[in-house]
Amino acid sequence: MSAFLWVALDGLNKKEAETLGMAESLTAVRGDFGFKVNLDYLLLHGIRTAIANIAAFGRSVFADLKMWNGKRTMMDAVERLVKQNVRYLNVYALADTMLPETVERVRGTSTEVLGVTVLTHYDEKYCKTHFRRTLPETVKHLSETALARGLHGVVLPGTTLGVVSHLSCKKMVPGIRPKWFKDDRHKEEVAVVEAVKGGATDIVCGSPITKSDNPIVALVRVLEEIRSASME
Repeated sequence: MSAFLWVALDGLNKKEAETLGMAESLTAVRGDFGFKVNLDYLLLHGIRTAIANIAAFGRSVFADLKMWNGKRTMMDAVERLVKQNVRYLNVYALADTMLPETVERVRGTSTEVLGVTVLTHYDEKYCKTHFRRTLPETVKHLSETALARGLHGVVLPGTTLGVVSHLSCKKMVPGIRPKWFKDDRHKEEVAVVEAVKGGATDIVCGSPITKSDNPIVALVRVLEEIRSASME
């Protein structure tokens, strides 16, 4: 099964009109992809308006909140997102015992909750400093915690997919960087083929598409790489 692509619309908060226009143009491309919306945009307009602005393009929406709060706060936020029919939302796996009641709010809906393990901005040194574990050990522990608390899957660095191969769940890999695009934002970045072959069910790719001179061509290129990797 081919991985699903989420195009990160990270420019919405500062370049809203330009980013919405670009997103609308991308909807003409055929393929399995949706749009990821960050917390800053949800704060700018509120959940209802922000999600509606993106859902209007007829593509699935991933609300990237990365929540870690008290149960009441998380449950209220989840209920609002469910009403907007988002496909995914995410919470930190570190919330642990506060997660089951939050997950219960999506039961019977099309919305699923993913647990964030370690951000791709962090590395081995960070994990050893704060978790006293290696990066792979930290991801494995937090992934198992997330699933034990009822979450539908995890968000993890593509470099650590191997340590969760025994887990049957959604595995979302952010920070995807095709070999033809380079920056230094993500310490644990991987290419499309690495993520797909490693078992990712969903991948997130923003800048290589949205900052391209021709976002449509870039999107098609990424989708083709996903399809090719899935067939190998």
